[in-house]
Amino acid sequence: MALILKNIIVIGASGNLGPSILSALDSNPRFAGDIEVLSRSSSKTTFPPHIKIHRVSDSYPFDELVTAFKDQDAIVNMAPITEVATHKTIIDAAIKAGVKRIILSEFGTNVPELQTTEPLTEVYRGKVEIRKYMESKEGQGLTWTGLVVGAFFDWGLEDGFIGFDLKSKTATISDPGTTPTNFTLLATTGLATAAILAKPAETANRYVFINSFRTTQNEILSALQTATHQKWTVEHTTCEAESRIGKEKLDRGDWSGVGQAIMGASYSGGKYDFAEGRTLDNELLGLPLDEDLETTVERIVRGEQEKEIGPDAMMITEDLPVLEKPVLE
Repeated sequence: MALILKNIIVIGASGNLGPSILSALDSNPRFAGDIEVLSRSSSKTTFPPHIKIHRVSDSYPFDELVTAFKDQDAIVNMAPITEVATHKTIIDAAIKAGVKRIILSEFGTNVPELQTTEPLTEVYRGKVEIRKYMESKEGQGLTWTGLVVGAFFDWGLEDGFIGFDLKSKTATISDPGTTPTNFTLLATTGLATAAILAKPAETANRYVFINSFRTTQNEILSALQTATHQKWTVEHTTCEAESRIGKEKLDRGDWSGVGQAIMGASYSGGKYDFAEGRTLDNELLGLPLDEDLETTVERIVRGEQEKEIGPDAMMITEDLPVLEKPVLE
């Protein structure tokens, strides 16, 4: 009998990516009405009344997790990767509870094929350790999937993470700005997550690779200048310099350097360009093969979030603190 995943519990539903994934699951007829959320007891987040919330102690105790995971088919885990011990406890509790699939807290760059060398050793150490721990548990009833998306385009553009400042109309271009880089929209990432759970056999125990665009810094700049109807200020740097500065900040415990470290490496190409020479999983998951960059940039510039939110589906509210360590997607 083919494996069917229906009851889904989401961890980290109120983070940068969480609302897009929760919306995609909640609007999918396969999962609608069977989506639940795991939340720390101290959290002030609220969700739509039709979504059940399992509140557990802030330390994520094993026994409380087992209880929350009972009768769940799958877990979508978006807990911060800096909390490695918590991820291991989640995996162990999922196995104990009989969960069939966990989507690991990946949602980023091509970690499986990258050597975790400087300056990204600290950034990706957690992901590597968590994935290896999960692999050591294969055969105990729990399968896994890691989703590789590159950088989040809409969030990264609005936040300045990918090197473009919408307020000052300033672009920081690394090297010539002509190296292709992979980006994915938050909404597309949400749709991909739902599609993975709808195709458990095809996505078991492996990484799934998708993108919305494979584009360059110069092409993004051109789209931004068209959308804003003005010429931007361009500051030039190098991938090596951005990576070095980012690493120096991280070494001081300053996690504001994570963007420079990641994008400095991503804009350098090589193994970071995971679409090069690979057939992506967009078609398998029913996703567009090449979304329109110019249209997306125009929407973001107009302040329209690229998120598919159904009626009353994502009325999530939270008093968000300033993060000392950002969620490393």
